[in-house]
Amino acid sequence: MRGCLFTLLIGAIVLAFGVYVGLPAAASAVLTAGITAAGLEADDTTVTVTSSPPTEILGLHADRVRVQATHATLQGLRVGALDVVLGDVALADRSAGTVDGKLTDVTLPDGGRSPLTLAAITLSGGGESVVAATTIPGTQAETLLADAVEDELSVRPSSVSLSAPDRVTARVGATVHARLGVSAAGNLEATILDGPAAGRTLVLLQGGGQLPIRLTSVRVTDAGDLRLTGNLAVGLLGLVGG
Repeated sequence: MRGCLFTLLIGAIVLAFGVYVGLPAAASAVLTAGITAAGLEADDTTVTVTSSPPTEILGLHADRVRVQATHATLQGLRVGALDVVLGDVALADRSAGTVDGKLTDVTLPDGGRSPLTLAAITLSGGGESVVAATTIPGTQAETLLADAVEDELSVRPSSVSLSAPDRVTARVGATVHARLGVSAAGNLEATILDGPAAGRTLVLLQGGGQLPIRLTSVRVTDAGDLRLTGNLAVGLLGLVGG
């Protein structure tokens, strides 16, 4: 009888271990495969699924999913490191109640005439939309503007400067002023305010195209950088966004 009870006890322990370890591991494997299919390629990808109790995973729900990757590419972006935490995740429809994370050392190969480098893209929010924010360094923003002016007016500015909250000053023989803004399509634009080209609008970056963010706001910081905010325009690892 004692032998039987001992066997049952061992069986219960093994079953509990399988539930607490096996279910999260299985969910992680499935999500990793889905993430790879969604376009993430990386030197090292780790997906950690946690839920309390773990049996919730059987109902296709997880309390938390953390995705980490290094030296990755994601739908055209080159990302040095990715660390994103999703909360209240519905595994069946791949949606998350909350999102919090960051993509660092991001390069946009199609960010104008030359690749655009961003120190980080931060992610927050969840549900229907994921809010993404990033900063374009002033020197890169000035080059982006100079390229756009040259494309539009066929002459390259001798200088370009930015000033808060949304102004651009370019020297094209004479001094020309422009105002930065965001279009209904989520593009980053500059509208020329004076001179022969007054009223013309230059598209600096296409939101959802060149930039993986459909912009809702832009501002020039006191340091002369461009702060961009909007909705994530690409599927976040096949889980949320897009």
